[in-house]
Amino acid sequence: MKIITSFLFCLLLVSGTTQSYTLTFQVDMSGHTGFQAVGVRGNIAPLSWDKDYPLSDSNGDGIYEATIDFKTNKKYVQYKFQTDTQSELEGSDNRISWFSSTTQASPQRFNEFDYYSPEKLATFTYTPAQIEEDVAVLRKTLQYIHPNLYKYRDSLQLEKDFQTLQAQMLAAPDLVNAYKAISQFATLIKCSHTFTNPWNQVTQIKKAIFYQPDKLPFSFQRIGKRLFIDKNASLDTSLHKGLEILSINAISTEEVLTRLTNYITSDGDNYEKRLQRLSLSGLEKFELFDIFYPLEFGSSSVFQLTLKDHTTGSIFETQVDALSKTARTAILQERYDNLSTSFEEGWQFKILNEQTAYLKMQSFAIYNNTFDWKGFLTNVFETLTDKKIQHLIIDIRDNEGGNDDIVQYLLERILQQAITMETPAPYTVYRQIPEDLRPHISTWEKRPYDWGNKIEASDKGRFVLKKQYAKRQVKYTPKSNGFKGKSYLLTNAENSSATHIMATYVKKYQLATIVGQETGGNQKGLNGSFYFFHKLPNTRVEIDIPIFGINILPDTPDTPNSGIVPDVLVEKNLSDLIYGIDTEMNVVLDLIKSYQK
Repeated sequence: MKIITSFLFCLLLVSGTTQSYTLTFQVDMSGHTGFQAVGVRGNIAPLSWDKDYPLSDSNGDGIYEATIDFKTNKKYVQYKFQTDTQSELEGSDNRISWFSSTTQASPQRFNEFDYYSPEKLATFTYTPAQIEEDVAVLRKTLQYIHPNLYKYRDSLQLEKDFQTLQAQMLAAPDLVNAYKAISQFATLIKCSHTFTNPWNQVTQIKKAIFYQPDKLPFSFQRIGKRLFIDKNASLDTSLHKGLEILSINAISTEEVLTRLTNYITSDGDNYEKRLQRLSLSGLEKFELFDIFYPLEFGSSSVFQLTLKDHTTGSIFETQVDALSKTARTAILQERYDNLSTSFEEGWQFKILNEQTAYLKMQSFAIYNNTFDWKGFLTNVFETLTDKKIQHLIIDIRDNEGGNDDIVQYLLERILQQAITMETPAPYTVYRQIPEDLRPHISTWEKRPYDWGNKIEASDKGRFVLKKQYAKRQVKYTPKSNGFKGKSYLLTNAENSSATHIMATYVKKYQLATIVGQETGGNQKGLNGSFYFFHKLPNTRVEIDIPIFGINILPDTPDTPNSGIVPDVLVEKNLSDLIYGIDTEMNVVLDLIKSYQK
């Protein structure tokens, strides 16, 4: 399919900073059927996200186009093409075009992002001086801001790590290697919130790495370092749920996962969290396996697979074509009608029987989301009371975290008696950001640049938020609309931020029976709360840097360097995985039956 989008720009100066531009959008819809109309939506009038701006095909060649006038002070327009039956690039970035006074042409594909050719990639190189500057800026920024830079590595070890990073970048001074080397370096800090965050990278890196059509054409589930096909987007119909992937391109999956964990961050020595982050659902906006497999093993247009069918014991080989992430998602959505594609669909509440209810929350990341989570949960707990439910299963598996307010709301409503929760003050290692670092960092508000009198000196060269900004103790009493029965919390290694904190309090105060696998996160403490987004001056690679550290439990030599271990530890079951049985749910339901006898 050949798709062309061209932009013709006319620049006229008007009053203030508002300028006029004319953009011509073109998209070739050849190869697509079943639609009656094509349009475009965007963030600047006359485009909007609520209504299509129509494109037309006047000469019947399959190319739909429209010329649109803009008056704006923005530097670029965000947009997506639409048909009356399909919204392109669902769950992915918007397209972006920079306003310019020069004519630009950028080949595009409907429902596909542009990506750089090998020839184009070869042009993104850096001088030794540029690389040395990037490493120096990264070193200074981390040393000044990160609250636990030396928690797991001392200053001498970390200095060697910086030297290794610089040597790796100088050995192959290009964009792809820069992202690869810096990602590997970040894992050495052992902080799950310090990483080359895919969501925050510049378009150049996305086109160089993320948008390449070199992704596995299926999703998979994991047990330890073993991978099993979940949903198939390839043309090979022999691939079905439960097939074990023994090797990819003649490399065992155990070796694949072992090598890829060198790019994945976690808190402390929580290795299972690194493996969990390599799970491939096929639906996330960015998936770390998609990103780092080509960086470690090379970009490939085909995959040679060795597979085992555990229902027959047979082992066989097949070859499948690689796909782009967006193409794979589109095929999965077409083939499987039960895929959850929105935040709201990740929140579910069911009455299982007269005595048992189930509450699933896929994510607490409600930033910039209009979902009324509080109204949803209020209705849940009112229903539990009205129907006199005795057992509530709260499922936070695969929920990495997000807003702490949701955690507090839930904990307050499963309390059986009043408790006083110890809430240690978050600590930072700086009071004010110096001027020379400011051009390289950004965040969503002004406070982190200068904490002023909101913090006070503490031990170990740290500052803590004053009591009026961070209470040291909080007393919780059962709510009138709270749940009066017995609660169960389902966990796994994905729970590493707010959900790790939730599991910590649940276990510490015995608020529910925890069932499942050890959480992500670490009992020796977490970092987060506020973040700086640190963009290096030359390669433009971005790395998230947390500002605060927190220790819910005392960090002593005896504190486990691990996540929260469930009250009932459940091992993944191969037979259940093959046949689509929820092992953890069955364990909980059996547990409830034992209480009812």
